[in-house]
This record gives sequence, structure tokens and C-alpha cells, in this order.
Amino acid sequence: MKTTEQQTERLAEHRAGTRAELRVERRAQLRALQEAFEGTAAGEGRVAVVTGPVGCGKTDVLHALCRHAARAGALVLTATGVRAERHLGFGVLDRLLDDPQLPPATAGHVRALLATAEREGAAPAGRPAAPAAGAGRGEQPMAPARARELRDLCGVLREAARHRPLVVAVDDLQHADRPSVAALMYLHRRLRTSRVLMVLTDGGADAPDGTGPRAELAGDPDCRTVRVAPLTRRGVAELLAARLDPCTADRLAAECHALTGGNPLLVHAFADDRLAAGDHDGETPVGGSFAAALRTCLLRCDEGAADAARALAVLGDLAPASLVARMLGTGVEAAARDLAALTEAGLLDEGRFRHPAAHAAVLAGCEDADRRDRHLRAARLLHEDGAPGAAVARQLVAARQAPGPWAVTVLREAAEGEAAADRDRFAADCLELAVRACQDPGERAALTALLVRNRWRTSPSVAARHLGALEAHARDGLLSARDGATLALARLWLGRSADAPPRPAPGPQGTGFADAGRHHADVTRARRLLYWDADADADAAHADADAGPGGPETSAEAATADAELTLQSTRIGETALESAMAALYALLYADRTGQAAHWCDTLVAEATARRETTWRAVLTGIRAEIAVRQGALADAERHARTALAVLPPEDWGVAIGIPLAARLVACTVTGRTEDAQRVLAQRVPQEMFGTRFGGQYLYARGRHYLAVGRLRAALEDFRRCGELMAERGVDRPALIAWRGGAATACLGLGLRERAGEFIGEQMELSAPEHIRVRGSSLRTIAALGEARRRPALLWEAITLLQEAGDRLELVGALADLSCAHHELGDYNRARMMAGRAVKLAQDCDAPSLCERLLPHPAVLDPAPPADTGPAEARADAIATLSDAERRVAALAAVGHSNREIGRELFITVSTVEQHLTRVYRKLRISRRADLPAELPLGLPGAA
Repeated sequence: MKTTEQQTERLAEHRAGTRAELRVERRAQLRALQEAFEGTAAGEGRVAVVTGPVGCGKTDVLHALCRHAARAGALVLTATGVRAERHLGFGVLDRLLDDPQLPPATAGHVRALLATAEREGAAPAGRPAAPAAGAGRGEQPMAPARARELRDLCGVLREAARHRPLVVAVDDLQHADRPSVAALMYLHRRLRTSRVLMVLTDGGADAPDGTGPRAELAGDPDCRTVRVAPLTRRGVAELLAARLDPCTADRLAAECHALTGGNPLLVHAFADDRLAAGDHDGETPVGGSFAAALRTCLLRCDEGAADAARALAVLGDLAPASLVARMLGTGVEAAARDLAALTEAGLLDEGRFRHPAAHAAVLAGCEDADRRDRHLRAARLLHEDGAPGAAVARQLVAARQAPGPWAVTVLREAAEGEAAADRDRFAADCLELAVRACQDPGERAALTALLVRNRWRTSPSVAARHLGALEAHARDGLLSARDGATLALARLWLGRSADAPPRPAPGPQGTGFADAGRHHADVTRARRLLYWDADADADAAHADADAGPGGPETSAEAATADAELTLQSTRIGETALESAMAALYALLYADRTGQAAHWCDTLVAEATARRETTWRAVLTGIRAEIAVRQGALADAERHARTALAVLPPEDWGVAIGIPLAARLVACTVTGRTEDAQRVLAQRVPQEMFGTRFGGQYLYARGRHYLAVGRLRAALEDFRRCGELMAERGVDRPALIAWRGGAATACLGLGLRERAGEFIGEQMELSAPEHIRVRGSSLRTIAALGEARRRPALLWEAITLLQEAGDRLELVGALADLSCAHHELGDYNRARMMAGRAVKLAQDCDAPSLCERLLPHPAVLDPAPPADTGPAEARADAIATLSDAERRVAALAAVGHSNREIGRELFITVSTVEQHLTRVYRKLRISRRADLPAELPLGLPGAA
């Protein structure tokens, strides 16, 4: 019921709009036709021709006249020319005279005329015929039998007009069959003195040779031409006001006029789309109504103009008339006339469609095969004219054909250019077609590798579909060094490390040799990065020698410098992604989290700007891992979510462990157990557990199991992580400190001796510069030791962790120190340490962390901490403290009294008080408990 009501309402709106249209800039035309009818009713035969562009209201004006004449008592005969029926001889005349109000003899004459048409055959549409003797200009030669029937028909119509005026109304005369047109001209010439008004609408172009009904009627003194033009902007506003509210109509008038050119049919469609879209503040969406109206215009306009519109839709905007003519196989003048007719109708504006959606709407009426043929013809023409390769390639892709080597070359060059401009989707379309069409095996191999590289930028899973073909080319020995590296890197990403091809043999000395070495070095680095591959480490020196001067360095400083250099020279889409990843991990493992974050953010921004989806996702995943190290858990969660949204899980291959591990840690530390379970429910490829990312994932899962009390499951994951690292020959705590997690699990299980073994091994394997690992290890050593020794060990751990910037471990160390002081009965210091732990946990977006770490909630200061502003502001404020003020503030922050601070620093209590007063003022606080967590902690006994 509701649908019926909506349809009725829409029909009423359209009728109201049509009546409004006749009141908008059409009164003069309708008045001219009414005057012609009044003259006919007075006894003078007349003819009127309504001309104008398609869709501009010729039919509506004609129907309005017919209604006016019928009300005045006239006999109104109507018919419409239909393009699809132009081959039916006398089809229009048959429809015109099929009226029960005419005398019975009329039907007999019409049947006789149809019989002559069947016997003689109607002249093909569009073919000019020489005029018969005595016939009017442009009239088709007439057989005697046909002429006799028409004379008798004239008598019948003349007799009918004696009793009341007769109106003969034919719409779309340009689509009428030729015999009917000739008959109408014959009737007009012989009914001049009768009360007969003939009204014709004709939207076609004048015949080039000056023939046709319009040419014949042009010099007729009894003929009146009435022209209907597109609406002005004011007229568009008036017409819209009948469909929309006046305010909306006035606001949209300029937009509507620019989109429709004032064509009333398109204006109504614009209003329909606006009403369908509902409340909409922005630009009116171009929808189905507009597209349907555009196709209606093409169906009703001259066939040549419709073909010109399709040619322009294929060729693109601003195609010259000469190119349109070549597309259509017509003369330039004819093409120019057709384009001018489309412009006059409002469909074109300065040689282009008024909206991009018009291209698809125009071509939607073509059969698929016809549309492809048109695009292929356009491709050939553009290629012959030396058009840009991208323009030719677009036509070939639309045609889904590449006929010959020239087309394959065009597609490859266009793909390379589009990829360089970061338009990967179209580049991939070009390469897909080129691969299918290419007949040369070597070139097809190169094209396939290029396609894999292109697809990898946005969807590795789609690129993987072509690896089978690339592997076949590799077996045939058709891959270059670069293409072989492409295949090897893709295999590694998918977890097929065992299949990785051997190092390609270098070519002749010179550029080929250097290229082979460089590409082999990329594969070697990727194997080291993804798989901690010992074989790759053994081969690294050789690979680095091929790639350029300098070999692998072992010192942390040299590794950091090399990483910075690599990142400075990284070019998104050109440098191997794995090289950038390795450099970022080098900074991360050297505890240079600030530098790693800076470079990661820089590269993510560039990858986003260049629409390098895979780069952006992987780097964003690493950024989440960096945020975890920095203790910025909200940032870690956001980056991990973004990484998985940018690149779906099926595209990650073995690297899916990067964002999942970071998000799992963030959810675990912040106490969001359900979210962590959803992360664990994400399916991962089994091959991941043989890679670095599998190790990261196992370690993150082990931490989660620790947090939820599944200690044996945690210990198993930590051990599996250690076994993987040992198997790969990279069992170093700086990479993953799995022994620390295993020791914590053992402590919980009561295996103190085994816990001591794990943490002792970790300390032995940690280099002095790996302060983060050593600091976290000292936490566990303190937990294993006697209560009286814990504060000193934890103070050392806190110092190292603060220097390393590991805020999460620092929260744990502060909480441990609070518990140690509480156990020793030093409740004041316990409360101070607990307060600092809580504030730091809040800064890490993990306020619930201390609830799990502090078993003695009574040690917490009941007063809420002061709001000291964002972390950046606090750091700036701390930087304003003098050295003396900083030393006093550091000791005060860990619970020392003023007298104890004075003894430690060899200053008076009054001096301590003065320093603290200035510290409070600079930091904008009022008590010791509000001293910021970022303040370097003072060690007992430090001078």
C-alpha cells in the first residue's frame, strides 16, 4: 500500500511539474500554436512545426495544444514517430488515422495504402529519392495506386473538416517512416483550403542537401515555425519550485542549470534524484533518474547525434569533431552538426559532458560487444594520432583486447607511468591485459613479475595468484635478477622460505653484475629479517659486498648508524620494504625508540600519500610495536587496529604477527581480557611460527597467559619462542627477552631454582648496552632475593629502565619497590613509590595495571593526583629546573625527608625547603606526591 501511495504521489508531482513547465518560458510558444488553431477554425488551413533540442518540451507543448483544441470541439488525430519502426511503411499514418471518430471509409483507404507499401516496399530510411513529377521538394516518388488512395483520403478528411476543425498532430517527425512523411506533405498541400491544422514536432537536424519536410515547409506562407529552447537559470528555478520548496529550488538553481543545461527533461530528473536522496546539504547526487533521462534524450534525438554522443563518451571529453567523425565514419561537418545539436540540447558544454556520470549512462545502452568494439576502434585511432599511452591504454582496457605487439607495448609503458604516479589500480589493469595478450614468453615473464610487484603494493594475496605463473617462468629460466628476487621475496612473505630460489648467477661484469648482487642482497636481508636465517647470516658478507662497499657491523652504534642511513635513503615503493623494516627493528632493539618512532611516522605519512597500502600497513604495525615499548598503549592499540584495517589479515602472510602481537600486549596490560581473547581468536598461518613474527606472537601470548594466571601455558609459549630463536641461531635477549617471561612463570609455579637459571642466563647473554633487558632482568632477580636486598636491586633496575624509556617495565619496577618498602615497614616510601607507579600507569593508559601489581592498596595516597598537564608540558617544566633543584626534587620524589635530603646533598634544611618551593612553583604543584613520574629518580646514597 505504501509503495502504491508513493508511486501515486510521484506521478502527481511529475504532472504538476509538467504543467508548471508549460507556464515556465513556454507561454509564447503555446500562444503561437493556439493562434494557428484559431485561424484554422476560421476556415484557413495551417501547418505549424515545433522545433528545438531534444528533451526541451516540444511534446508537452504539442499535447497542450491538442487539449486546447479538443476543448474547443476539434477532432484531434495524434501519432508519434518511433525510430525502431521507421522501416514500417505508413506506420505513422496508420496510427494517426486509427480513430473511431473518422468516417468508416477512412480505414479502407489506410488498408489500401498499407497494401501498396507491402507490394512496393518502403524506401530505406535516410536515402534521398528524386521527386516525382508534380511532387513537392523532397517528396518520395508515388505510384499511381498510392496517389489514388491518398486523393480519396484527402476527400474523406476534407469532409470531416467541414463539420468541425481537424487537428493532425505528429510527434517526433524525424523518426517517422518515409512513406508517412510523404503522405503528410501530400495531404498538407491538398488541404490548404480546409479547416485542417497540421502540427509537427521535429527534433532532427536539417538534411544536408536541403531536402526533407522541414526544408519543404520553410518557404510555405501557411507554415509557422515555433521554437522551444532550453530553460534559462531563472526558468530552472521556477520549474524546481514546482517540485521542491522555493528556498531549496532557489539554492539549487545554479547547480541544476550547470548540470542540465536547462533541459527540462533533465531538470525533472534532477528533482527526482534530489527527492530520492532526502535531506542532503551537499551537492545533489546524480542517480538513476538522471541517467535514465539522459538515455531517453539519446533515444529521441537524431540517430547521428546519438552516435556522436556515444563516440564522445568513448573518446572522452574535448575530443575534436574530426576524431568523432573518424570514429563514426562520417564527414567532419556532419560530426560537428551532431555535436552542436547535443550542445544545444544541454547535454554537452563546450565539447564535454556536463557530469562524469554521463559517460556511463550514455554507454549503458550499448551491447557489451558493441561497447568493446567502440573502445578498440578508439584505441587504434588514438594510437595512430600519437596520443599519450595512458589514453590509448584506457581504451584497450575498456575493450578488454590488446590486438598485437603494439598494444602490449602501450599497456606496459602506460602501467609503468601510472605506477610511478601512484595510480596502481589502473596500472594493474593494464598489466593484467598485457599478460593475457602477450605472445612472447620472455616478455610475458617480465610482465608477470611487474604485475606481481604492482599488486603487492596494495594486496599481496591478489599478487600471490600470479606466483604460479611466475614460478613456471623461473623454471624455464626466463626471470631476470630483479624478477627472481620478486618471486623469492613473495615466497618468503608467504612462509615458503624452503622454496626460496638460489642466488642468481651474476651477469657480465658491469651493471648486470651489480644489479644481480643488489637484488640478491634484498632477498638475503629479507631472509634474515623474517626468518632469523643463519644461512642468510653466513651469506650476508657476500651479499653486502655485491650490493656495495662496507660489510656487516657488529657494534650497536654502527648498527644504529647503518639503520639511520638506510632509512634516510628509503624510497617508498622503490626500496625493498624488508630493508626499511630491518632498519626500524635495529633502532628498536638498540632501545632507540624515539628515533624508530620518528622514522616510522615519516615513512607511514609518505606511504599514505603515495597510496602504498602494504607499506603503510606494515609500517603502522611496527609503529604499534614501538608504542608498546614506549608504554603508549592507547597509541599501540590505535596503530594495530589501523594496520589491520588498511591491510586485511589474508594479505599479511607471516607478518600478521606484527600487529597482532602489539595489540595483544596492549589489551593484556590494560586489562581488557575480552579484547585480548578476540585477538587470540584471529587465525594465523602456521608458517608464521617459523619466523621472527611467530616469536613475537608467542612472547605476547605468553605475557597474556601470565596476566590471566595460565602459568603453564605461558611457560610453554616462552619456551617455544626460545626454541625458535635457538634454532635460528639468534637467541639474544635484545631481540626477545623470553627467559624473563619464563622466569616469572616459574616463580608463579614455585620453581624458584629454574627461575633463577632462566634469569641468570638472560643476564649473561645481555650486553652492557642493552639496558632495557638488564633493567627488567633485575626486577626478577630482586623477586628471587631476600627482602632486605630488593630495594637496592630495584633502584638499579629503575635507573636502567628510566634511561631505556621502557615505561611499562618501569611501572612494574616502581610497584615492586613499593611492595619491598612496605614489606620492610617503610610505609612512607612505599606510598611514594606506589603513587609514582600509579601516575606513570595512567600516563601509559593502563590505570588498572597497578591494581594487579600492588597487593597492598593501603599504601596508595588517598588524595587524587594533581593534573599536571600533558607529558610534553611536564617534560618542558622539568627542563627548567636547575641541577640543584633537580637533585633535591629527585630525592623528595622517592620519599626522603628534608633532613635526609640535606644529609645526602650536604646542604641545610632551609636550603632544601627553598629548592622545593621553587620546584613546586615551576612544576605548578603543591605537594611531594604530585612530583611528575618523568622526574629522574634519585638513588639512595647518590651525591
